[in-house]
Amino acid sequence: MNKLISADVPRVLRSKITYIILLLVAFMAAASVFTTAVETDDRSMLFAVSSNNLSLFLGLMFPVFAGGLSIMLIATEFSSGVIRNKFVMGHSRSSILFSWCVIYSATTLLTFAVYIGTYFAALAAFGADLSSADAGNVAVNLLTLLLFSMKFQMFSFLMVCIYPDAKTAVIVYILNNVTMVPLMLASMSDEKSKAVKFLSRIFIFGFTAGDFTLLDEPDKPWLTALLITALGVVYFILALVYFRRKDLK
Repeated sequence: MNKLISADVPRVLRSKITYIILLLVAFMAAASVFTTAVETDDRSMLFAVSSNNLSLFLGLMFPVFAGGLSIMLIATEFSSGVIRNKFVMGHSRSSILFSWCVIYSATTLLTFAVYIGTYFAALAAFGADLSSADAGNVAVNLLTLLLFSMKFQMFSFLMVCIYPDAKTAVIVYILNNVTMVPLMLASMSDEKSKAVKFLSRIFIFGFTAGDFTLLDEPDKPWLTALLITALGVVYFILALVYFRRKDLK
């Protein structure tokens, strides 16, 4: 698997798609702070207001950006014959999928770091007052959002194993948005059912619905993290089972 990772990393770094997505998320992070700063004179409120926009972006668009990167690059491996070359070299399907998991989890982490780094750099540039922020709450919420993104990456693996085409990125985007609206509306209601509360712990757009900000005190973050991780593992296992049985002729 180490040889696979060593061969795939340069391929990811050479791809224009990688840098386009990194530039897009950096631009959107800066734009989010800029538009909020224009509308908010009170710099002590800039962080709270803009982090609500950040959370919405992480729920609506970020998973699709991060997942779309892996889908398009993996789909290229199928269409270009790279995947067959890996088989010829004696690599098993399991090792190929595990190498994808390592590489694209790393790209998700990098994309997340670029977005959050740009966001906080923009806050500093506009003179946001962060003195009242609870660093612990912010850190836990950011880690939870990162876990959501990692889980979505596992879902992307499953989808591209089922349908290895770049168009899968569009399908994933549509699925993300179709399921987002009803869950967000349900999560924003005053009286939430146990089912809605449960779904809000495993779907990011339920978690970030309403007036959620990074300043909010997390509600049982350990439970949310456990559920997200478990679902991510299920997605990966399904992807592995499907990929092992897939006819690639």
